[in-house]
Amino acid sequence: MTRVLLAGLRIQVLQLLRSSFDLVSMFIWPIVYSSIAYYLLDAQSSPQVLLSAALASAVMIMWSQVVLGSSSSLDLMRQGGTLELTVAAPVPFIFILAPVMLTSASFGLYGLLVTLAWGRLAFGIPLEIAHPAALAVAIPACIVAIGSLGLIVASTFVLYRAAFFLGVAMQYPVWIVCGLLVPLSILPGWLGPISWILAPTWGFQAIDRATIGGDPWPPIGLCLAVTAAYSVVTVACLRGIEHLARSRATLRLA
Repeated sequence: MTRVLLAGLRIQVLQLLRSSFDLVSMFIWPIVYSSIAYYLLDAQSSPQVLLSAALASAVMIMWSQVVLGSSSSLDLMRQGGTLELTVAAPVPFIFILAPVMLTSASFGLYGLLVTLAWGRLAFGIPLEIAHPAALAVAIPACIVAIGSLGLIVASTFVLYRAAFFLGVAMQYPVWIVCGLLVPLSILPGWLGPISWILAPTWGFQAIDRATIGGDPWPPIGLCLAVTAAYSVVTVACLRGIEHLARSRATLRLA
């Protein structure tokens, strides 16, 4: 299984590096998001607010890469006629999807670097890191947590022919509910419990506190906790979906 996972990671990285759409998007999105945050907040006198907005933009990019990467990969598999073969293969389907999620989320690290560099060069946002060691832990914890959430989403995409459009539609609701676009304090109270079970909420808080200040370890621990919970849910979802696909033999018609 380790060999399958490593081979999947290598193939996915090569595919992303050869995709002009992904490369151009990864270069443009961080600049666009951070620029919008700068002018929208109009907080030149509060560099910490601007830095927090830049970090939120980076987490938004991570989620976008994961949800769009999973949906587009499944669409390509379905169009190429390989989705049925991978589901029917003896290798657990989770080892086919996991490299897609982890690679897509890892590319968000590049988005984080571009966002911070653009904010520094274009708007003079300071890049003082409060807890460097915690930040080194928070970033991979955020990547793994968001990638794990993407696995759950991707497991449901398997049964839908319009997976890519569903992926596009799932970007903005998660951005809003997780407090990446607007503070959770101004949203309806019933959205709070929903944000607690979503990885971008804790991933952003972990990176934000490690960079700006505060105690980053509780959100880092929650990133790991939701990752473990997502893993259990993903295995259950994929087993159910594989059973439906094999028993009904309608995966191509989904």
